Amino acid sequence: MLMMKVLNQLGLKEKDINEELYAEKVLPYSKSQTVMVIPKYRKIEKDEYGNSSFDLDAYVILADNSTGKILYKYYEENAWTSDAVVLSSIIIDTGLYNLNNETRAFGIRVSYTGSSRPNPFSQTDLSLFIVEKKSLKRVLKNYTLSDAHGEWDMNCAGEFESMEAVIDMDANKTNGFKNLSIKETTVYTKNIPVKEDCIEKKSTKRTTKKLKYNGIAYK
Repeated sequence: MLMMKVLNQLGLKEKDINEELYAEKVLPYSKSQTVMVIPKYRKIEKDEYGNSSFDLDAYVILADNSTGKILYKYYEENAWTSDAVVLSSIIIDTGLYNLNNETRAFGIRVSYTGSSRPNPFSQTDLSLFIVEKKSLKRVLKNYTLSDAHGEWDMNCAGEFESMEAVIDMDANKTNGFKNLSIKETTVYTKNIPVKEDCIEKKSTKRTTKKLKYNGIAYK
C-alpha cells in the first residue's frame, strides 16, 4: 500500500495521522507519480460532548507509484486547525495550472465549515505547489476560492454574503510565471419578513484581481 510505504519513510504510523482527511491522487500529466497530503496530528483534544478539536502538521508528498519512494516533499508545522470551525475536507486539485511551458502546478483545496446555525460559515482555500530544486515549493498560499457567511434568526430575517472565485492563467508573465487572473463573483442576500411571507433581495458584484509571481510566491 502506497500510503504505508510513505509513512514508513517519514517515521509515522497510521495512528499519527487523520485518515479521514488524508488525500492522494495520481498526477494526470505524470502518471508514474502520486500526490499525497498527509495530515499529521500535532495536538488533539475532546470536549465533554465527545467533539474533537485538533491541530495538524502538513506533509505534501510526491511519490513514485511503483516503489513508493518519496521523490519530493513539503512540510509545514501547524498548517491546519479544526475546532468550532471544522476542517471538513482536503482535496488535491490537478487542474490546468500551467505556469509556463515547463512548469505545471498542482493544487490543494482545504475546506472549512462552521457549526453555528444562526451564523452559517463555509470557506475553501487553494494552495499551489511546484517541483523546484528537488523539493516541493508552495507558490500560492491559502487563497480563498469560496466563502459564505451570514447571520439570521433561523426563521427568515437575515443577511448573507457568498463569494466564488475562478482562476485563469493570464497571457502575461512576471518573473517567468504567468500572472493569475482571478474572477470573483459575490452575491449579497437579504431576507425580510413581510406579514406571512419571507422576501429575498439579492445583488451581485463581479471583480477581477491579478496575482503576480514575485520570484518566491504569487502576491
